[in-house]
Amino acid sequence: MVRNTPRNRPKKSARRAPLKKPRATSVATGPSNLAQRAYEHLQTQLWSGKLAAGEKISEAGLAKGLGMSRTPVREAIRRMESEGVVTQRASSGTYVAMPERAEIVEAYEVRMAIESFAVRKAARRMKPAQILELQKRCDDMREAIRDFRASGEALMTGTPLKRYLNADLAFHLLLIKAAENRRALTIFGDVNLRSAIFGCRSHERDLHHVAWVWLQHARVARSIRQRNAAAAQQHLEAHMQTSMEDALASHDARRGKQPMKGGPPPPLTEAMSELIAELREPAH
Repeated sequence: MVRNTPRNRPKKSARRAPLKKPRATSVATGPSNLAQRAYEHLQTQLWSGKLAAGEKISEAGLAKGLGMSRTPVREAIRRMESEGVVTQRASSGTYVAMPERAEIVEAYEVRMAIESFAVRKAARRMKPAQILELQKRCDDMREAIRDFRASGEALMTGTPLKRYLNADLAFHLLLIKAAENRRALTIFGDVNLRSAIFGCRSHERDLHHVAWVWLQHARVARSIRQRNAAAAQQHLEAHMQTSMEDALASHDARRGKQPMKGGPPPPLTEAMSELIAELREPAH
């Protein structure tokens, strides 16, 4: 019989110290997170038209409104400057960029290339439920136009404008999503940001203009229902070409003048909010 002496006694396993929960890394207050928060706030201000092209941005005012120091605000502004959305002027401050004519052309050319690619894929791959949703957006645009016509106003404003803009952007977003290409969605979002900043008042939305835009959307939707990719692309490009010409005409008309807000900005629609959320989602 073996005695349980200290020498041959089984050693007790060393007790492990209880695992400590990792200390929170200050997600809400870390410098990079604060800069991201400032960036997203600025982005929303630009999307909504609350900051117009040529308008001065107050770093101090932004920092105070967001409850943070000016350091993350400056970081967010530097990021937007690298994207060409804002510009720094020596001894003057930070301003929302005013686009050159060539920049407007480049933005529309990029958008046309991306959406032409998307609409061809959509015509081949869209499911029946998605095609019905596309048609619904066309119908929403038409209803907004009918309400506008009944109002007797010369230009579309208020609730009809919000419904119209929401349906318009949602239509294009459906096409981009149907392409199932994350990079295309990101580029689409970037270009739409610049369009919202630089071109939100580029169109005089009278009855003739909004009816013509609706007609082009309706033709795209019909071509997709018929699985006619070439026709869908043709109608989409006709719409984009006219939009670019309107934006350029507006740019030429106000060239050399101080930026004017010209009334309340177009509302930040649900579709625009959805696009912002999509762009902020991490890629899978």
